[in-house]
Amino acid sequence: MPKDDDSSGFTGKRNKSFRELDAARGKSKYHSRQDDPKQQRIERSASYEKYKKAADSLFTGGALPEGLAATFDPEGKKKEHKAALQRITEAPDRKAWAQLVTEFIEKYDLIDDPFFLDSLLDHPKDRIVDKALARLELLAEDGRLSREKAPRSMQQRLKTQEMTNLDSDVQARAKALRTKLF
Repeated sequence: MPKDDDSSGFTGKRNKSFRELDAARGKSKYHSRQDDPKQQRIERSASYEKYKKAADSLFTGGALPEGLAATFDPEGKKKEHKAALQRITEAPDRKAWAQLVTEFIEKYDLIDDPFFLDSLLDHPKDRIVDKALARLELLAEDGRLSREKAPRSMQQRLKTQEMTNLDSDVQARAKALRTKLF
């Protein structure tokens, strides 16, 4: 005898999954912002494009937006400093590199970048090598330079200074720094 009540639980109707229910409400975790027409309209606007471009340049090391540049670098010294470093990295040959480094140090002094200081250990002028070595020692004492943070080439460059530098003080300092770091 057939039952008309649904005590068996089978109705012949398919239940919707939670994903289907969420999608119908517009709250699906698979629903992206790109599907939203309001969001698309905002992202196509000129002001949003300008804002996005300024934010991208700020985080990728580009030029600061006008308002921020006036606040953080009113005289443009940081921009000039950055351009000088860029010229050093783009030097066409070793002689030009050495000259640009000498000019940079006379004008700006050294920066606390271990990779830049490491490259200065190969400079032909002993006073620049001495300054770079002193700054590297200072970074190591402060804990800002360790084996993990040091460039891979630094160990070899320090060893080269130990063997080839004519100043015995620089040789001893290079050896002490190399043994401390590596």
